[in-house]
Amino acid sequence: MRVVILISLVVAVLSAPIRQSNDISQLHTLDFNSYWTYDEIVDYMRQLETDHPNIARVMQMGRTERGVEIWGLRIVLEEHLETEELPVVLVTAGAIARDWIAVMSAVDVMHMLVEHYHSYGPIVDNLEWFIIPVANPDGYIFSMETEENRGWVKNRRVNSGSQCIGVNIERNFDYNWGTGIGSSDDPCDDNFYGPAADSEEETKTIQFAVDIFRRIQHAYISIQANTVGFNGAITFPYASSPEGIPNNWEEQGLVAAQMSTAVRRETGARYLTASFSNIQEPADGTSMDYAVGVDNIPLAYTIFTPAAGEFGWDVPAWRINPIVDQVWYAVESLARYAVDMPLENTSV
Repeated sequence: MRVVILISLVVAVLSAPIRQSNDISQLHTLDFNSYWTYDEIVDYMRQLETDHPNIARVMQMGRTERGVEIWGLRIVLEEHLETEELPVVLVTAGAIARDWIAVMSAVDVMHMLVEHYHSYGPIVDNLEWFIIPVANPDGYIFSMETEENRGWVKNRRVNSGSQCIGVNIERNFDYNWGTGIGSSDDPCDDNFYGPAADSEEETKTIQFAVDIFRRIQHAYISIQANTVGFNGAITFPYASSPEGIPNNWEEQGLVAAQMSTAVRRETGARYLTASFSNIQEPADGTSMDYAVGVDNIPLAYTIFTPAAGEFGWDVPAWRINPIVDQVWYAVESLARYAVDMPLENTSV
């Protein structure tokens, strides 16, 4: 039986430099002084596969409404390719278009697992990873085109009967969808939940990554920017209900505390731990609630990075390195828990 962890990273940066060089050979230094384009990220993934074929494999996970391919990286030792006994870690980022820092955090996770395997071998030897660094490439690409586009949140769907474009992927999942809790039926609103639950190709791509492990144990993490408070936070379900908590909330809290402790120990950053709705405004149709409410995932979290910049999500480029470090240590802590996680613990 597998243990599966899905980590979805969603955060953002405003007015930050974009890499201009197309020399992908330089990306192995992992230049976090600026933000990478979608093409550069995909090229880096392919370079990882070329340089480390025994660990890394590029996979097409989906395709947007406009035909852009959504790529993922599978990280598993070649000798374990056919086994179904390993815990599985699923990582997604960039469902929210402006979340450049989340995308770079996913790139850093790939980098640490593959190029620093010698330091983190146990969580590669004993886990299988799927990482989708840009789950909403149409929106991500659009957000990089001009300064005016920088704060774009949604994908690039053409909404019938409206001149306004796009659906918020993190409000489109079929769990408490369309209730108006932190979402909107207005296509012009950043929190527009879409014409129907699960209507978006980006949503379906993330769902596919979760649903293929529906019958086996797994966990989920979504990483987002904190626009409510200064500190970072690690929160657990439910986003759509201040009163609702999972049956295993004590375990959820324990693992969240371990993740927070790891971040504090390694970086000095403070991350609060609490249920989602005790820290943020409630929201329906989120990927985290879908993972728990539909697929019965026993461990699910939303990690909020510390607020920065003018709006909280507009993290300046000089903050990239410390934030991706914080994300990495939280992910590593959860991965180490997954390695030792009892297989019979599947109750939610």
